[in-house]
Amino acid sequence: MLKLKQRKYLLTPLFLFFIILLFPLINIIKITTKFKPENLIHKDNLNYSYEIYSSDNKLINKLSRKYDVLNDSEIIPTLIKNAFISGEDKRFMYHNGIDLMGLLRAFKNNLESGYIREGGSTITQQVSRIIFLNNDLNIKRKIKELIISLILDFKYSKSYILKLYLNNIYLGSGAYGVNEASQIYFGKFINELSLSEIALIVGLAPAPSIYSPFNNINLALKNRDKILYGMYSDGYITKNDLNYALNEKIKLNNPQENSIYLGDSVLINFILNETNKLINYKGIEGKYNYIKIKSSINTAWQNKAQNLARSIQPEDLEIALVTIDSNSGLIRTMISGKEPISNTFNRATYAIRPLSSTFKIIPYMAAFKDGKNLKDKYYDVPTCWDDYCPKNFSNIYKGKISLIEAFKSSSNIVPIKISKELGLEKIITLANEFGIGYQHKIEEFLPLAIGSYGDSLLNISNVYSTINNSGWLIKPSILEKLESRNGEIIWENNFEAKRVIKKINIKKLNKILEKSVSEGSGIAASIRNEKIFGKTGTSDGNRDLWFIGSLKGITTGVWLGFDDYKKTNLSSANAALFWKMYIKSINQSE
Repeated sequence: MLKLKQRKYLLTPLFLFFIILLFPLINIIKITTKFKPENLIHKDNLNYSYEIYSSDNKLINKLSRKYDVLNDSEIIPTLIKNAFISGEDKRFMYHNGIDLMGLLRAFKNNLESGYIREGGSTITQQVSRIIFLNNDLNIKRKIKELIISLILDFKYSKSYILKLYLNNIYLGSGAYGVNEASQIYFGKFINELSLSEIALIVGLAPAPSIYSPFNNINLALKNRDKILYGMYSDGYITKNDLNYALNEKIKLNNPQENSIYLGDSVLINFILNETNKLINYKGIEGKYNYIKIKSSINTAWQNKAQNLARSIQPEDLEIALVTIDSNSGLIRTMISGKEPISNTFNRATYAIRPLSSTFKIIPYMAAFKDGKNLKDKYYDVPTCWDDYCPKNFSNIYKGKISLIEAFKSSSNIVPIKISKELGLEKIITLANEFGIGYQHKIEEFLPLAIGSYGDSLLNISNVYSTINNSGWLIKPSILEKLESRNGEIIWENNFEAKRVIKKINIKKLNKILEKSVSEGSGIAASIRNEKIFGKTGTSDGNRDLWFIGSLKGITTGVWLGFDDYKKTNLSSANAALFWKMYIKSINQSE
């Protein structure tokens, strides 16, 4: 009787413990069995999947791919399917989503080796984690994974589950799915891969960062060999196939070739933001779950500019650069800082810095618009307007000089006199036509005439680009075309232009801009046998150094300075010299 009571007392806690576990388990099962995978797999209004290409059709980046299926199973080569089945889930075609034999085998092998050398997750379980769950290490997630795997196996064909897996598995270096891995590691499409290359990609699946050929080629090859031997053992390849693949020399895609783009989150975000603005404007949100973005970026020019930017000294001096195709308004190059991987701020579009003498083109343009000529005279002498007494650079004054000479010497007095004579309202209105002052309202005060007002490099560069385009204003764009998955053109840039400067005044503006480079403050940008139209700019304390110049249908703006607005020991000649180095480098690359 006593033993019976003791047994009763022992069983009671065990029973309670079982009940405590049972109710949450029932709840998890109840919730999970209501799960409908099609709500996620076929949901169109999830994040867009983007592929971003350069103007010369080179892949820049891919984003938001998790729920996207890039390839139909029919165009995924059979060899890739077999390789993953052999390497990841040998009994994939036979189990019901959960492989009890595989779990037992993994347990036995791990026990014998004394450490965890293989897992027991099936491909279906991995799909459950990748698409519907996460990698949390807890019992609740594991139970959900098992139930979802059973549901997937019941509702969908093995072919479809395998397709989901092959298009969503993370394979390292930013690659989601075999198609991306193929392009990132080998610069090929999946149907171009050799058996050896396929095996190397499959070998990445267990631990992409550890087995990455970019990090450890020897370890990657060792794992590749393991996959190849497994495929031979499973009957997927012949002995000759095995030997040929083992002896094949792996040629990797150079990761540095696209590193500027893949690591330049500022450039990528600017392209995406412009795309999203366009999508919202056209009212097509949710209509497409995949968009191919053809940007206007020229990969060779972008690389040249970024490599030059890295060499700038001192170390904390920053740079921004934009190149605009003046005939189309397309942005061919956009450098937002010296090091794109660590940079998070777009200095080309969002940095609002005093435009200094680059703004002087606006008062001169207003003067020509008012009917004035290049030889019209103004007094370049010390002058005060109430308490405002501006000075010329180095306190040098030329006396009575022509407009072309005043611009060449970058007089501060003359553009202020022009603005006072015509009225600041005219200067502001003209600046607004070009987008200057659109972001920040321009106040009516005289220092405005010599660039005390702040705006972005992109905006002021487009003023010069408009002059280079014979007076036709085009809003700068980094987008050429948007396409859907089936090749439908969603949007195409038609380069809408508006004439804002008459031809007669374009000739005058080109004269003063050419003179500024050939004989004036921009002489550091001059290139033998080339006509260059440009202007330098230097803010107080040499805090901002500018040069904007046009040559052969393109306009490039350069800004140098410190983010904390401290003074530099440089001059605008440094910006002009960088412009020259960049222009010469891109001409050599063509």
